[in-house]
Amino acid sequence: MAGVDLRHILLDLLPSSDMTKRCRELGIQHHLEKIIPDLWAINAVIRDATIRARTQPNVDMWMADAGAAIADVQNLLDRILEWPGRAAAPSNPLLRSFRVAFRLSILHELKEMGLRLKELVLWGSALDLRKEMMDAMDPCDEEYLYVLGEEVEGRDEDRDNIIEILQQNQSSSNNGEPFVIEIHDEWSVRSLSSTGKTTLARMIYHHPWVRQHFHHRIWVDVSFDLSWDQLSIGREFARCITGESCDHLQSHQAIWLLVNERLGQRRYLLILNDILYYDDREEGLKDKWDQLKHNLLHVGGIGSTVIITTNHMQPIHIFGSREYLLHGLSEDSWIKLVMRDTFIGSAQDKENTCTINFLLQFAEQQYQTLKGETISGKKLDGSPLLAKTLGSIFRYTEVSRWQEVAYDLSSYSDVWRPYSNVRHHQHFKLMSLQNLSTKLARLRLYGSLCNLDRSNYSMEDYMHMMIAEDLMPQQSFDAEKMYRLIREIELEFSTLDSDYYMRTRIGQDSIRIPKQCCHLCLVDYDSNFDFDSDDASTFPTALSAGVIKRLRTLILQTAEEFLKEGEKCQITEIPSAMFTNLIHLRILHLSHCRIQRLPNTIAKLISLRYLDLSYTEIQALPKYIFNLQNLKILKLTHCEKFQKLSKSIHKLKNLLILKLAYCQKLQMLPESIITLTNLQELDVEGCQWLVKLPEGLDSMKKLTILNVEKCVSLTRLPHGIGQLTNLQKLLMHAITDSLTSIILELQSLTNLKELRLKKLDGLSSAEDARALKLKDKIFLKCLALCWEWCDMEVALVSDATLLHEQVLEDLQPNLALEKLEIISYMGKKLPSWMACKEGNLRHLREIKLVNLRKCERLPPLGQLSYLKTVEISGMDSISAVDDAFYGDGNGDTFPRLETLIFSEMPLLERWPKAKGEGDVFPVLRTLILIQCPKFKELHVRPSTTREFLILELWLNNDKLLTSEFVGWQNLKDVRVLEITGCEELRCLPQGIKYLKNLSDLYIIRCNNLISFPDWLAELPSLDPWEEHRIPFDLIVRDCAMLSFIPERLKPSPHFRMNIKGCPKLGV
Repeated sequence: MAGVDLRHILLDLLPSSDMTKRCRELGIQHHLEKIIPDLWAINAVIRDATIRARTQPNVDMWMADAGAAIADVQNLLDRILEWPGRAAAPSNPLLRSFRVAFRLSILHELKEMGLRLKELVLWGSALDLRKEMMDAMDPCDEEYLYVLGEEVEGRDEDRDNIIEILQQNQSSSNNGEPFVIEIHDEWSVRSLSSTGKTTLARMIYHHPWVRQHFHHRIWVDVSFDLSWDQLSIGREFARCITGESCDHLQSHQAIWLLVNERLGQRRYLLILNDILYYDDREEGLKDKWDQLKHNLLHVGGIGSTVIITTNHMQPIHIFGSREYLLHGLSEDSWIKLVMRDTFIGSAQDKENTCTINFLLQFAEQQYQTLKGETISGKKLDGSPLLAKTLGSIFRYTEVSRWQEVAYDLSSYSDVWRPYSNVRHHQHFKLMSLQNLSTKLARLRLYGSLCNLDRSNYSMEDYMHMMIAEDLMPQQSFDAEKMYRLIREIELEFSTLDSDYYMRTRIGQDSIRIPKQCCHLCLVDYDSNFDFDSDDASTFPTALSAGVIKRLRTLILQTAEEFLKEGEKCQITEIPSAMFTNLIHLRILHLSHCRIQRLPNTIAKLISLRYLDLSYTEIQALPKYIFNLQNLKILKLTHCEKFQKLSKSIHKLKNLLILKLAYCQKLQMLPESIITLTNLQELDVEGCQWLVKLPEGLDSMKKLTILNVEKCVSLTRLPHGIGQLTNLQKLLMHAITDSLTSIILELQSLTNLKELRLKKLDGLSSAEDARALKLKDKIFLKCLALCWEWCDMEVALVSDATLLHEQVLEDLQPNLALEKLEIISYMGKKLPSWMACKEGNLRHLREIKLVNLRKCERLPPLGQLSYLKTVEISGMDSISAVDDAFYGDGNGDTFPRLETLIFSEMPLLERWPKAKGEGDVFPVLRTLILIQCPKFKELHVRPSTTREFLILELWLNNDKLLTSEFVGWQNLKDVRVLEITGCEELRCLPQGIKYLKNLSDLYIIRCNNLISFPDWLAELPSLDPWEEHRIPFDLIVRDCAMLSFIPERLKPSPHFRMNIKGCPKLGV
């Protein structure tokens, strides 16, 4: 996937203001510009070369050399960007001497690189590599207009429509606000949603009338949510207006003042391309736009315009804007695109009438087939990406095999939809990657490298790596936000065959790492690899031998199933020569291995941005590590032997994130840490012997996350915490000082987004609770309110119930709250602000109520329209899930709830039918019941929209598993049933017979289960006459007494058994 990094070089690195500034200071701008045309020439043919390299050895050799050259160019540009510049020490003679030597070195490398690139271009011509003209030049180049005219099919009418809209709205004033057009499509599947919105925006950007009418045209590839990148949008806006670098501008106000001064009354066109948003609250989307508009866009003359393209099927609904719905291509245009991408520039026989007629007929059939297909009610016809993919498949297939390929692409079933065979084709993956912005394409490739589709545990690691690579802003405090975003952009993390981004098994000599490899993940175990490694305790010798020297990413990954069992990778030592060789490393992830020390040669890794040593046996960091001036993220989580952080930590001036959680031998932090003025996250959670934090912590003004939870030896927080006005997440342990002593500090932290307050039983009055002013913290998204009791029995008879109720009443949060936890609260009633009719929690997505032992009623949550997760545990007084739980209101109840958990409910018996006609739990996916011994009656109406349900029964649920339970017939939606730790279970309940859609049955640690019944083979889902049935899976784990399985339950293509840990069955 070298093509993605090449586009990153051409579209991101070379045009950046930092690169321009460094080149001017070094006097190398003219020399750098000489290699740019050859880079574009390689970019034009690299898609063709990538596909042909699979079958043509000569092209494969070209790709290897091209990949190596692209890596070398990127490393060279990184060196230029890492040069400290004149501003570092302008009067230092030694630095001036270094500049001269550095400049000469760069000039020499540029000259050699120019020769290599020219050779590659000539070699590519000799191989007859096909040029993609839309990839042959900068899309913002004025000549790109002619490329668009030649290459784009079926969008002239859309272009003319939008130009007419612009012309009609040029004289209207909107109180100083720009006119806005939103371009969106109607497809809900991102991987198919390449309708050409970006291409259409390019056509408008280059249109002759637009060129003449607007004084400034600004193009910004957003590729993220509006709220994330507003400063970056502002800086790019300002750069295009002023023609100067604006990276020094740190606030919206400074950007606005500069732009307003330079722009005056001149008109601008701003195109915000590829905006993503994850927020399903319509008002939330409007708020983000209003914020951007208020901060940046109240500038320019009448007629100034903003065009937004978005990859969400619903527009933002900006007040006063025009929405433009872009449909798929017409049938004629779609077929023309298939034909053109098949024949133009290829060796296929264009004169063969039979061949042309066959392809025309096939393309017409495919268009009509897709025309009748929908996903989530949205049409699929007219996708340019599917048309190009079909053309690409046929272009690289011999004509003699076209009928065979056409049959394979056309065949489908109810499981594999008509478009599926095309979408799973390697050509589609390559072309969809090409259609993404460079930022999203690189996110996808890194996700593939980390195997995120199978390893959710590494999500935080992945996010931190992307922060280090400037692909994500530093937002690690809001993991849920990131998870939602990744789901929104539907990154498909399936591993792509690539020598550039490579996953392979650990082994010293068993693998060949190609010379162009830049990103490598070594896995100690992976089911994808069926070979035995030579030595799983050492790094491959190729990493130390000087052959592989272009690596930018090295990840050591332990399989998730091993991590759950506490296992580690067996690597104990890092060869000194490895770091001497891998001098371009930017990401080094070595967690969960047995290394005890780092070699001193780590000083060679001057480009390193990310270092993760979590869960290793490291005892101390070598002094040379503090010379790594580019290091942004240092992670030492769960390094149980790590004892001391050196006072030299202050040298890491660019450090953003320092994670020391659960370094249990760490007793103090060096005072010098307060000079890390760029630090944004400090995490010392679980450092149980940490006795104090450095004084002067208030000087770390950029700190956004401070986690001192479970630091049981910490006696107090340093004075001045309240001056950390950028603090957004504060997690505190119950310190010796009472909570009231830091109330004044907390009052001033108005930007908090996450707050966990513990030991609220230390508040002596409701006035203390009001003094926290939680209602005024308008950015607060996550709030945990925790009481603590040394003796729960004492708490239950305590007469402090009224005080607790008053305190919780006065801890009312703001309206924007999304996640709420209340733990060990001993009041009998919940506060009035939890009532649905008040609307105080209307944006809530997740609520967790734990150990509310005295509480007499369930909270009214059913009308909270954004609620996705509810967990209720330890409410001893609740005997029924009554109507109060559903709240007052008409329409659907719990309309977005996906997960519902009831646990430790000793008196819960009944769940009666809800009143009202609306749908109940229409999208519920998981229902979990844990330790509810008296529960015997369930009357939840089957949903008309719910596709499937996972039901998990844990521990003591006696009645549920006997004939006394009433309600199995109401669980027809259940696809997955999991029964765990039910000691009383001796045979399966006959009510399972009602689960006509059951496809997965898990029985785990049910130690008294003796046998499975014969009737299990008669489940409706195992009916041999049932159409479209899917295989039934029976998974059994650790059932000590299980000794008999009926003959009728024999494994077959439609019935699969997986049994482990059952000694009486011999497994």
